[in-house]
Amino acid sequence: MMQDVEGEGLVEVGYHVGTAWQGRGLATEAAGAGRDAARDAGIPHLVAIIRPSNRPSQRVAEKIGLRLERRIVKSGDALVFSADLQTVP
Repeated sequence: MMQDVEGEGLVEVGYHVGTAWQGRGLATEAAGAGRDAARDAGIPHLVAIIRPSNRPSQRVAEKIGLRLERRIVKSGDALVFSADLQTVP
């Protein structure tokens, strides 16, 4: 999904897992598949925009190779995790 991040259009990987299904690795699997699809489509840079309080989503982003890039204000305080897809395994 395209997201405006401080005036820059970036592709974001998103993942939502129902409470009953959390903790089973499904978000990591889905986010990894999204990362791979973006790479296969030739997208050079990927982000995940995550609330600071959402540590589980931050861990998912880190597991798929995204790293904390910056803090922004987007409908409240948010963290931008990102990766250059040519360098992420």
